[in-house]
Formats: sequence, C-alpha cells, structure tokens
Amino acid sequence: MNIGGNTSCMEILPGGDRHFIIDMGTGIRELGLDMMGRGNIGRVNAHIFLSHTHWDHIHGFPFFVPAFIPGNKFRMYVPVNSLNEKLEDIVSGQMKYSYFPVPLDHMASSMEFIELKEGPPFEIEGVKVTAKYLNHPILVLGYRFEYNGKIVVTEFDTEPYSNIFNEEEEGDDMDDFLFGGSGKDSANVTSDEESINEGSKVADDMNRRVVELARDADLLIFDAQYTTEEYPTKVGWGHSTFDDAINVATQANVKRLAFFHHDPTRYDEELEQIEKDCQLKVKKMGRNDVHVFAAREGMEIDL
Repeated sequence: MNIGGNTSCMEILPGGDRHFIIDMGTGIRELGLDMMGRGNIGRVNAHIFLSHTHWDHIHGFPFFVPAFIPGNKFRMYVPVNSLNEKLEDIVSGQMKYSYFPVPLDHMASSMEFIELKEGPPFEIEGVKVTAKYLNHPILVLGYRFEYNGKIVVTEFDTEPYSNIFNEEEEGDDMDDFLFGGSGKDSANVTSDEESINEGSKVADDMNRRVVELARDADLLIFDAQYTTEEYPTKVGWGHSTFDDAINVATQANVKRLAFFHHDPTRYDEELEQIEKDCQLKVKKMGRNDVHVFAAREGMEIDL
C-alpha cells in the first residue's frame, strides 16, 4: 500500500527533545517502534493531544512500546468528556483483561491525564497551543501549534456546520405536503424565519472559526473522508469532503493542505486519482500558493 490503513496518529517535533503526538490510533504502534530506534529510550517526555476518544483514535495505545519503558513521561490532553468519564478510565477500560492481557497500571512510564476545553492559547515548552471545538457526534478539538514562526493545524473528525432550523423548516413543509397540513399562521412563519436567520448566522460563525483556526498555517491536516457526491448519505457522521478541505485551506491561506482521515473502504489508486483531481482543481482556482496532497503513512514534512 502506498498510502496505508492505520488509524489516526501523527508526531510534531518542534526541536530539541520535545515530542508532540496527536491521537493514539493504530499508527501509534509504528510511531513507538520508530521512537525506540532513535536512541532516546527512557528519556522521552511527550505531550499527547487527543482529538477525541472514539475508539479509532485511542485503540493503538496498548501497543505503544515507549509507554512500557521506565523513565519515559507522557501527558495526555483530551476534550472534557460530556459523559463525565475520566480519560484515564477510558484508556484503561480498553485494557481490561477481557480485551488485553496487560492493564494500564502495568505500563512503567509516568502518565498524567489533563482535560481540555476550548479557550485562550496556552504554552507548553515554548510551543503555543490553541484548541477549538469542531463538529462531530462527540466533543472534538482541533489544535493549532505555533513555534518559531511555523504553524501546524489539525482539524479532522469534523464536518461543516449547517443551519438545523432550515432543515427542520424543509421537513415541516414536506409533512404538510404529504399529510395535507393547512400551513402555518403568520406568527409561526415569522418565528420560523427568525430561527432560520439566526441559525444561519450561528452556522456561518462556527464555520468561520474553523477557517480562523487554520489561518496562515504552514501545514493544515484536514478531514477529507468523502467526495462531494458521497456526502449527502453521510450527513451528521462528523466528516468532511475533499472540497470542504480545499475551501477551508484556500480561505485560510494555508501553504500546505494534507487530506486526512481517509475512508477505510477507499483503495490507494482511487485516492491517488482524487488527489490529482484536487490538485488540478486548486490550480484552476488560481491558487498555486496552496499545495494539496493526501497524507501517507510514514510521511515526513519539513517546515
């Protein structure tokens, strides 16, 4: 395979001994093996940022070898869970004996679990970090990392915000048509119009926030699980299209756009053709300043 099939995990190396890891999907197993080969066994001090706790973003952690090494230190940051579940309980839950032979407390590294909310930027080892909520069935955070004039942004497991009031309006009209409804009185129509207008403003504002998080990024890693043609049957699943990714990248004036969170049913050949089509589309838009490509396993990008 040219592109690969592991689930979400990436590493950002600002320099020195600093390690920033985003997500703990199955890709973290290979990352761990690579880290072991760098000669820093027992000296790793890494910050792990989780976009969210869906299984495909955490279930690689039991196979992350550096977590078993004494002396290594990991701090995990995760969106505050709306179900009042602690991150430590979620991570350890998948390592119960029914599922895995080694429990979390047998990992010999030092671990700290930190809950995050959307808020003002904060600094970790000289790296400025901004976290913003995204649009997914569970609470998700996108991250912006800034260091030494370079910016990397991760925005995946998200889809464009839409006006739910407008969708409900369409549904009511269809009910009237199918079941012989007599229509709405003028007061209700006015109320519906106000709701639709307000809903549009809110959706537009939330979508602008997604663009602003990516503003002027050197690298934007963005969700592109579906084509525009596929999306109508996937609305509400919490994933975006290639066109959505391009729209955000061009509006935000990013330098590089990496399509991410590939559909697991898509073959490499199909994805490579979509990649070429998207590159041509961006060129026709006159945006040669934006380089678009599909993220691949083992890919290294120097900024």
